[in-house]
Amino acid sequence: MSQEKIDILQRALQREKAARKVAEKILEEKSLQLYNTAQELKEVNHQLENLLDEKTSQLQGIFENINDAYLVMDLNGNVIKMNDAAIDLFGYDIEKEKVNVVALIYNEDYVYAMQSFNELKGKGAFTNYTARVNTKNKGVRWIHINASVVFDKDKNPIAAQGIVRDITEAKRTAKLIEDQRQELDVIVENSSFGIVLTQNANIIRTNETFQKALGYSKKELLELTIKDISFKEDYPISKEYITKMEAGKIDNFVIDKRYKKKDNSILWAKTNVSAVRDKTRAIKYQVAIIEDITLERERSLIINMINEVAKSLLGKVDIYEIALEITNSIAHYLNTEDCVIYIVDQEKEIVEQIAAYGEKIANDGVIINKMAIPIGEGIVGAVAKTGKPELIANTDLDKRYVADTIKRHSELVVPILSDDKVIGIIDSEHSQKNYFTQKHLETLQNVANLVSMQLKSAIHLRERQKAEDQNKILVKELEKSNDELQEYAHIVSHDLKSPLRSIEALTSWIKEDNKGKLDEVSLKNFDLIGMTLEKMEQLISDILKYSSIGSTHDDTEEVNLNTLIEGLKQVLFVPENISIDILISLPTIKGDKVKFQQIFQNLIGNAIKFNDKEKGLITIDYEEKKSYYQFSVRDNGIGIEKKYHDKIFKIFNSLKQSKDSSGIGLSIVKKIVDLYQGNIWVTSELNKGTTFHFTIKKQ
Repeated sequence: MSQEKIDILQRALQREKAARKVAEKILEEKSLQLYNTAQELKEVNHQLENLLDEKTSQLQGIFENINDAYLVMDLNGNVIKMNDAAIDLFGYDIEKEKVNVVALIYNEDYVYAMQSFNELKGKGAFTNYTARVNTKNKGVRWIHINASVVFDKDKNPIAAQGIVRDITEAKRTAKLIEDQRQELDVIVENSSFGIVLTQNANIIRTNETFQKALGYSKKELLELTIKDISFKEDYPISKEYITKMEAGKIDNFVIDKRYKKKDNSILWAKTNVSAVRDKTRAIKYQVAIIEDITLERERSLIINMINEVAKSLLGKVDIYEIALEITNSIAHYLNTEDCVIYIVDQEKEIVEQIAAYGEKIANDGVIINKMAIPIGEGIVGAVAKTGKPELIANTDLDKRYVADTIKRHSELVVPILSDDKVIGIIDSEHSQKNYFTQKHLETLQNVANLVSMQLKSAIHLRERQKAEDQNKILVKELEKSNDELQEYAHIVSHDLKSPLRSIEALTSWIKEDNKGKLDEVSLKNFDLIGMTLEKMEQLISDILKYSSIGSTHDDTEEVNLNTLIEGLKQVLFVPENISIDILISLPTIKGDKVKFQQIFQNLIGNAIKFNDKEKGLITIDYEEKKSYYQFSVRDNGIGIEKKYHDKIFKIFNSLKQSKDSSGIGLSIVKKIVDLYQGNIWVTSELNKGTTFHFTIKKQ
C-alpha cells in the first residue's frame, strides 16, 4: 500500500474518531435529558396514580354510601355492580349470584319496561321511569329510576347505570291520601248538613244537600256570592265575626242566619264557619256547615208566640187591648209589615178593623183610615162569610184583593171562630209573593182558636156596656173564661216546649191530613214512631234523672237485664241484616237501671255501627261468679287492632271518625263498670269480630 493511501486512511480514522467523540457527547447529553425526562414522567405518573387512587376511592365511597340504590348493568341487562342500598332493595348479592334486570320486571309492567329500555339505548338516558319490580323474596316494590348509558373512549356504549329510588311508601301514602280525599268527598256529598266552601265570599264548592236546600243547581251557586244568598239585615252580625276572623282573633264562629232560596222563600240555618289558613295564618278558604233549622225555629217561634199571646191576654178584658196584643205577636212571628184584626158585626153585616200593626197604626195607637168591609166582599169579607181560611200567594191574580194603605202581594186570612160562628178575622199581608206557607196558616189557626174565647169574652164585655142587665152574667163568664185560659196557658207553656211532643203532634197532623190515604205499612210506621217517641221520652227522663243524682248509684233497684235489652232493641236502630241474641237468660241484678242501659246501649250500638258483614250477629252472654257477674257482648264485625285495645276506653278516643261517634261512649261504659267495682276488657281479631267483657260486683 502506498504512503498516500495510508495517509488517507489515517486522516479518515481521525475524522471518524472525532465524529465518534462528537456523537458520544451528543448521546451522553441526550441520555441525560432522557433520564431527566424519565424521572419527571415517573414523578408525574406517581402523582397521577395517587390522584387516580384518590378519585377511585372517592367514587367508591360515593357508590357505597349513596342513600338510593345504584346499579350498573351491561347492555344485555346483566347486573355487574350494585351498592348496598340496591342489595337491600332487591335482595340479591351479585358477588354470590348472577342477576338480570328482566327477572326484576313486574309482569304487568313488562311492555313499559322494554319501551323505556329502548329509549335508554336510543337516547342515551331516560328519567322518571316509575314501575313495579319483583324482589328476591317475592315482594313487590314501586321504584323510580333515572338512568344513562356508559360509553368507552371511542364513544361506543358498553353499559348502563341507574339510580333507583324506592317509592313504595310514597305510593301508599298518595293512595291513602287519594282514598281519604274520595272518602271525604263521599262524606261531604252525603252529609245531611249543607257544606259550602268559599274564598273571598265567592262560592267555589257546595254539596248536594245545600243545593237542594236552596233550590239552586251546583252551576248556579258557583255564579253567586254569599252576599247574593244572604239577607241584608243579617249582614252586620256576619260582618262582625268575619272581621275578627280576618284579623286572626278567631278561627270559628256559629250564628243563626237566613238564606234566600231560589223561590224567594227563607231558609233559617245554624251556620258554623271555620277558617282554613295558610302557613302565614292568612285565610285561604272558609268552610261553612249549614244546618237547616227552619222547622225547629218555626216550632220554637210558634210555641213562644202562642205562649206570649196566652200570657199577654191573661187578665185583659178590653177588646182593643186583646186585638192589639194579637196583631203585635203575629206580626213579629211572621216578620211581616202588616197585620189587622177585624171584628164581625152581624147586625150591620160588616167586618170592622179594631187593631193593626204597621203603617195603619198612629203613635197614639189609633187606627188610621179604619176600614169596614161588607161580609162577602173582598178576601176578608169572603172568609167572614165562609169561615174558611185563605192563603193568597199572589194578590195580582186575585180580583177580590182590596188594597189598604199600599198594595202587597201575599195575604193570609184566618177566621176567629166561636161556636162555629165567625166573630173576628186575622188578616196579614206581605210585600213579597209566595211569602206565607201552610205552616203559617196552621199556626194562625191555632192562635185564632186560642184567642177565640178571650175575644168572645171581650166582645161580650163590650156588649155588656149596652146592656147593664146582663152585667153579672157576663162577669161570671169572663172569670170562667180567664180561669180556663190560664189553665190552657199553663198546659201550653209546659207541654208544647217538648220537641218530642212537637214531633208527636206533627205526625198526628200528617195522619189526620192524610186520613184514608195512608196504607197499612205507613200507619204501622206512624205507630212505631209514636212508640219510639214514648220510649225516647222515658229514656230522656231517666237520663235527666240520672244526671241530677251525679255519679253515685244510691238508687238501687232490681233490674231484669233481659227486659232491659228488649227495651233497647226498640230504641236502637237495628238493621234487618243484624240479629241480637241472648245466649243464656240474663240475671236480675241490683243497681241503677239507667247506668246498665248506658253500658249495653253503647256496646250494642258500637257492635251495630261497626259491623260490615252481610249477616251481622251480636251475642250477649254471662257467667255468674262467686262475688260478681261476668258479661260479654260479641260481634262478627270489623274487629279492633290489639294496639288500640287500651286506647278505646280513654275519653274522646274514636277509631272511626263518624258524625254518630263522640268518642266518649266506651269511656262512659268503663266509668260505670268502675263504679260497680268491675273490670272491662276487649278481645278482638281484625275482620272477624270483637268481644267486650265486663264484670259487675254483686250487691
